[in-house]
Amino acid sequence: MNSREWVWRALCDVIRKSTYSNLYLKEHLQEVDEKDRKLASNIFYGTLQNYALCEYAWKRFAKGKVKSKTAILLTMSVYQILFLSRVPNFAIVDEANKIAARKMPESRGMVNAILHKVIETPLEMPEDPVAALALKTSLPEWLLRLWISQYGSKKAYRYAMASLDVLPVVVRRNPMRMSEEDMDKSDRLEPYIDGLYKYTGDNIASDPLYRDGRISVQDPGSYEIAKWCEPKAGMKILDLCAAPGTKTMAMAEMSGDKADITALDLHDHRVELIQNDAKRLHLRHIRAKQADSTKLEPNPVYDVVLCDAPCSGLGILSRKPDMKVNLKPSDLDELPHIQKELLDCAAGQLKQGGALVYSTCTLNTKENEKQVDAFLDRHPEFYLDDDTTIEPDAMRGGFYIARLIKGSIDDQQD
Repeated sequence: MNSREWVWRALCDVIRKSTYSNLYLKEHLQEVDEKDRKLASNIFYGTLQNYALCEYAWKRFAKGKVKSKTAILLTMSVYQILFLSRVPNFAIVDEANKIAARKMPESRGMVNAILHKVIETPLEMPEDPVAALALKTSLPEWLLRLWISQYGSKKAYRYAMASLDVLPVVVRRNPMRMSEEDMDKSDRLEPYIDGLYKYTGDNIASDPLYRDGRISVQDPGSYEIAKWCEPKAGMKILDLCAAPGTKTMAMAEMSGDKADITALDLHDHRVELIQNDAKRLHLRHIRAKQADSTKLEPNPVYDVVLCDAPCSGLGILSRKPDMKVNLKPSDLDELPHIQKELLDCAAGQLKQGGALVYSTCTLNTKENEKQVDAFLDRHPEFYLDDDTTIEPDAMRGGFYIARLIKGSIDDQQD
């Protein structure tokens, strides 16, 4: 199977079956010849990031309903026409025709005709600036208008454009397994930001540095959440929604593996992910358990509770571009109730003076600031110590973090 047919099959799986793009690539990219993997990844992710724009470009010339597999082939071919300047258009059309002839022979003539029209006809953008930006960034117009109403036009523009960024693989160092000097000597690591490194190798999952527990993949914004917990030796820490365990492991490493960390998740198979990562990193003081974190009995013994809540994920669209294809307004309404229940349950786990760190990877005040405000109204025994929005850009994803202290702000000042 050539690389473009592999991309087409991959996109069919992700779009038609709602498979996660990052997991699909991790599990199947080795099926592509090593020399073609970079191009295949580019076409795969680039098509997803620009799906609405590329679909718009060919739908102008389609008559009637186009079957989903044919539509995906057209969309990935248009992505190459619009964005891959080094690949000649005739070669792109030829590859699409070959795939259509093998897999959908009844569609071959239509695919050929539509792609030639796309090449010959300039793309016209809508006159309305919001509609034009939505199309340019392949985001729904309703989302841009939501961001404008919540954050203003300038930030909405930045957030939309950030969804097109291609972020590098960023890793943190396990300080108990690898020194800064050894990190600097590696030919696959480059200093990045916040003490993190950019990984420049081909396949981190098979890299000895990763397998031996010396490095772990983590977005800088996610790493910042762990830092806000200020983990130290001797602390009792509870991570309510821990799987796959990225922040759990970061906190353990920050404490020198001397904090007592309990990591919970609703599903047994995800608890296994936490256990496996702790084993890979040689961390001994993490207890991973299955539990519904919205239904814990009060147990006020923890110094820190991290509530990294399930959210709509609008801050990490650049890392999960498949979300852009099926994003719906209802996606933003499904999770606030669960976030509320998690926060209320977290309140009962903290000792006096303890810190509740609430975080999301979304850009939506209903899930962020308003969620925290409502929690404080229900729990006057807490006060807001600090909060921040990490804006998405070419270096990191977007996140919200709030630190809430159980106790009186007067006690803190005393």
